[in-house]
Amino acid sequence: MAERLPSYKGCFGCGKENPIGLKLERFWDEERHVVFSDFTLSRLYEGFENVIHGGIISTIADELIWWVIAAEKRQCTVTVELTVKFKRPLAPETPYRGEAFILEEKGRRFTARCEIKDREGNILAEATGVFLALKESAWREFLDGLEDPTFFD
Repeated sequence: MAERLPSYKGCFGCGKENPIGLKLERFWDEERHVVFSDFTLSRLYEGFENVIHGGIISTIADELIWWVIAAEKRQCTVTVELTVKFKRPLAPETPYRGEAFILEEKGRRFTARCEIKDREGNILAEATGVFLALKESAWREFLDGLEDPTFFD
């Protein structure tokens, strides 16, 4: 069973308070150890006509990777490196699913992957990210900024 993750203040990726943000709904699938988001992007996020801007796709991957580490490891992290491979363009007004999962943990460093797929399950973009865990105080500050921190109880 998947559980909806809370949003964080004015975050561009998930924050409900950000008027120009993506407002991604994210879910934690504890059984599969995956964070996923089903999303459809408007033409506002195009680069070329009928093609979603690669920076927006990268943002979605970064967001989902960040949240899978938070959900699985209860760590607040920062992105150290993000490598994105674009296999096929994403179109506006088309449903997609992003899924992120942790590949490796070494001390405070996490390596994780995000795959963005079409309805048929074809991977259109894939990203690998290295994230560094911050001090425990950053986690407490993060919890204070959530719309509803009870997910992490």
